[in-house]
Amino acid sequence: MKILFVTQWFEPEPTFKGLLFVKELVARGHEVQVLTGFPNYPGGKVYPGYRIRPWVREKMGGIDILRVALYPSHNTSGVQRALNYLSFAVSASVIGTLSVKKADVMYVYHPPVTVGLAAAIIGFVRRIPFVYDIQDLWPDTVAASGMLRNSTSLGMLGGLCQFVYRRASHITVLSPGFKRTLIERDVPSGKVDVIYNWSDEATLKNTNAPVERLSGADRFGILFAGTMGLAQGLDSVLRAAQICQTTVPTAEFVFMGGGVDRSRLQRQAEEMKLDNVRFLPRHPMEAMGGILAGADALLVHLKDDPLFGITIPSKTQAYLAAGKPILMAVRGDAAEIVKQSESGVLCEPDNPKSIADAVKKLVSAGSERLAEMGKNGRAFYDCELSLSTGVGKFIHVFQSIVPAVSATQPRQCGWRLLIKTIFDHGAALCGLMILSPVLLLVSLLVWLSMGRPILFRQRRPGKYGKLFMLLKFRTMSEEHDANGRLLPDADRMTRVGRFLRATSLDELPQLLNVLQGDISLVGPRPLLVEYMTRYSPEQARRHEVMPGITGWAQMNGRNALSWEEKFSLDVWYVENWSLMLDMKILALTAWRVLRRSGVSNEGHATMPEFLADKK
Repeated sequence: MKILFVTQWFEPEPTFKGLLFVKELVARGHEVQVLTGFPNYPGGKVYPGYRIRPWVREKMGGIDILRVALYPSHNTSGVQRALNYLSFAVSASVIGTLSVKKADVMYVYHPPVTVGLAAAIIGFVRRIPFVYDIQDLWPDTVAASGMLRNSTSLGMLGGLCQFVYRRASHITVLSPGFKRTLIERDVPSGKVDVIYNWSDEATLKNTNAPVERLSGADRFGILFAGTMGLAQGLDSVLRAAQICQTTVPTAEFVFMGGGVDRSRLQRQAEEMKLDNVRFLPRHPMEAMGGILAGADALLVHLKDDPLFGITIPSKTQAYLAAGKPILMAVRGDAAEIVKQSESGVLCEPDNPKSIADAVKKLVSAGSERLAEMGKNGRAFYDCELSLSTGVGKFIHVFQSIVPAVSATQPRQCGWRLLIKTIFDHGAALCGLMILSPVLLLVSLLVWLSMGRPILFRQRRPGKYGKLFMLLKFRTMSEEHDANGRLLPDADRMTRVGRFLRATSLDELPQLLNVLQGDISLVGPRPLLVEYMTRYSPEQARRHEVMPGITGWAQMNGRNALSWEEKFSLDVWYVENWSLMLDMKILALTAWRVLRRSGVSNEGHATMPEFLADKK
């Protein structure tokens, strides 16, 4: 696809979805051009090396970028902020309409809503449908931040939002709460998809970034990294730090970053004589992996406003990916993520005592429990919020609104997909009924040889990375070595387990997964969640279709193949799928199972772990 990427903010500015997103789209075979402004965020001053001109073209990492004029500002003045937004919208509408190349679809990053107005004009004149990605709910956020209080002006801003929503071909939001709110505002449910944000994974995992403790050996360092603005409400954190001087004297609060409220907060901390608070300047993203790793815990805080209960601050993803305990002082969707992932401690926003109590809980948790929280957060990120998963979902949305232009349009669609689904459910139901005696016998064998549980359950990524619970008969024991680690697969595989794997009887419970709509009879095998961040862009295409009990790779060697060979065959299946191919795979897989060929990889009881780094 040819994608026009429209955003007021782009690298070298700090941005949630910028060059990383664009590069991933390009790596997956799409052509992307960027329409943006001259870099001035968050300080409101044009970056060195740039000067305001009507427009300028540049290349960044091989990406075509068209920068158009704007009024640089990002201070607390509502008038100057409005000029900043409107000037970009006018330039983008006029210059962008005349200068961008023809595109199949337009991705539009919101805020501000004025970018949506420019997109509506470009889309109307150039006949380009656009996907509107909402990161801030306007006018709610504007009112909550205090930037605009006049009810008439807020009403006009809300009307502009409704106009953009109507003009957009599709809308994506960052949280379930955002979707519920839009539906309440008469946006059709089918027009809105939730796609969680990701973080700059490569930078956060940068093993070359030096890791130094953020605080002294006798201190427990709690880091707030990011913008310090009105919405963050960090006065409450300073008051919590004041309480902690008495209740948790080892705790130290470190604020790193910039923003319109930083100077005032720094003065306030000095006036309060807080010796457990430090302010550090904004650091380049390349250094953040080591900085986050050097903290003992990471803080998220927003004002206690109903709006923030349905948002997920972008630092949440970075903190989860960094694998450190999180102190979450935000209600709603963000708190639910930390609770669900068991990656930190929750407290009430704008409540200094609650924040101080949460700090005390973290400090007293102990190193093992803190490490477990960090590990849980990282695992949840890899499962639910990774770049690979998110970009795959965006591509699916793009393809859904321009089905005729995408060279990579899924072959599994329309009536053919309906037939495949009906066949899957019918065959699975019949299979469960016919094979019920076999299922009972195998259950008895597993119980007698290994005890309970009889079934092996594990979360696996399905189509576009959506997680489901995979079911199989157990084939291994749970034996551990002297250090408490599980023994290698070969040592844990039982005689019954080897027989079940050789005959593929261990896969039979997955017929229930087929009935639940998690997998198909035929498709790429569902692999481990952690592999999602290790795939190359080409390998990640195996998730463009539903996974299966058997697949093209199974027919061509099963586990006797290398990972590269398996992934190549999986992608071939995605690109060449047909109903007849599925029938052929089912027939030939049955033949290979009877021959018991390709059950394991040479030198391994099962496939070795896929460790290739994503390039």
